[in-house]
Amino acid sequence: MLSVIGQLLPLAVAVALSSVPILAVLVLLLESSRPLVPTLFVVGYVVGLVIITSLFAIFLHAIPANTSTGPEPFVGVLEIVVGIALLVYAVIEVRRHPQAAERESLPRWMVALGRIRTLPALGLGFGLNIRPKSVLLAIAAGLVIGPAQLPVSQDVIAIAVYVVIGASSVATPALFALIRPDKARPALAATQRWLLRNDTTIAIVVATVIGTVIIGNGLTRF
Repeated sequence: MLSVIGQLLPLAVAVALSSVPILAVLVLLLESSRPLVPTLFVVGYVVGLVIITSLFAIFLHAIPANTSTGPEPFVGVLEIVVGIALLVYAVIEVRRHPQAAERESLPRWMVALGRIRTLPALGLGFGLNIRPKSVLLAIAAGLVIGPAQLPVSQDVIAIAVYVVIGASSVATPALFALIRPDKARPALAATQRWLLRNDTTIAIVVATVIGTVIIGNGLTRF
């Protein structure tokens, strides 16, 4: 199980560094007049992360981890494909935002988040897990968990570790705002400004590094 968790750690960190859900929760915390909205957004995000990761892990559990000659090449091929897809995503981001650090304002859809209601916030949190990059990372996590053929209890632990780390960057600001509302607002606003200037750069670097790591994992299975 520890080897599985070790392979999941960089993927979980990549999920945690996804700027879109972080920016979304920051906007909700700073702009929403309904205190329950950010909480439900976090709940939806965590539930979505659990479900999509578990589905891929269950589906890929049918793939045997090993053959008589060594690691299963099919799993390696899938990992290489996912890694290449993440590298392609990074290239697309570079082409879309050649000057990544120049953005200072929120995307139009995020500006409207201050008016979002409770149930849509829950759905938005869930839905952010089905973005292309998020799905690719969930597939990569499933390719680590599923073919390992762990007992169900260990699968649950591995998924829990992945989700706790992956969702920490969204849950922590909400928890901070709940515990220390007096100090939270300036810190959250400063974080939002920094992310707006650097979110594309982060996305490109994370996708490139994690894509390369996943390709390397895939090559070790041959």
